[in-house]
Parts: sequence; structure tokens; C-alpha cells
Amino acid sequence: MRKLLATAVLLLGLASAQFSVENLKPSFALVGGTQGFGGELSWHCLLFQPPVGEVRPALDLAYTLGGSLNGAFLFRYLYPVAEGLKAGVGLGVALPGFSFANLGLYFRADAEYDLAQFLNAPAFVGADLGLAGGTLAAQFKVGYRF
Repeated sequence: MRKLLATAVLLLGLASAQFSVENLKPSFALVGGTQGFGGELSWHCLLFQPPVGEVRPALDLAYTLGGSLNGAFLFRYLYPVAEGLKAGVGLGVALPGFSFANLGLYFRADAEYDLAQFLNAPAFVGADLGLAGGTLAAQFKVGYRF
């Protein structure tokens, strides 16, 4: 049942995101955490804006120095906490090792701080904490938005 729900969330998200494909924003980050150290490539686009904050579908692909490849698709709600700082929560599916046998629900809380005002470049630092298929997933990241 969980795999069916996770697949439905993934398909609904992909169908919703196609309306704003022209607004896809990629980013690359160096990450370190419970799954190891490596790099993460991420794409997200604005789905809609409630009165405060924004809802974004996001696709994350991560490769660790240990050789593992992980993926996740989730809907993120980001709330502006202070100038340059956003905090939020996300719900979606995680694909550890890109194996559909390991497909599981993914819940995470995250925060990102925009470094553009200090570096004059679209860089950011962030942290995520969540559960990916019942396993703790926490990471710190330093990245660049294209």
C-alpha cells in the first residue's frame, strides 16, 4: 500500500510540475550527512503561492563518495522566516539506490539561507532533516543555483 501511495504522489507531482517546466530552476550542492558525502543535483519550480510562502515540487538526485546514487521527489512548502532565510517541510517519495524495491515515503524539514547578498552570486547553505522510507536522513549542504 505504501508503494502504491508513493507512486501516486510521484505521478501527481510530475503531472502538476509539467505546467511550469519553463520555470525549472536547477541547483548543485556539496552535501554531507547520514548518507555520506557527495554532490546533489536538484530541480524545482514554483507550483503555486499561498498568501505566505510557496509550494514547489522538487526532484533531487544525489551521488555519494561511497558510490551510492539516491533520488527523491517531493512537494516542499517554504516559508520566509527572515531576509534570505527560508524554512519548510516536504512530503514525497525517496528512491534509495534508484531501486523501486526500496521506494518509500519521504518527509523532511529543511532550512536554506541565501548567500547572494554576501557573495554576489546565487549561492546558498542549507540543512535537511527527515525520514526516508523509515530511515533517518540528515544532511548539510552548500550549493549554487543556476
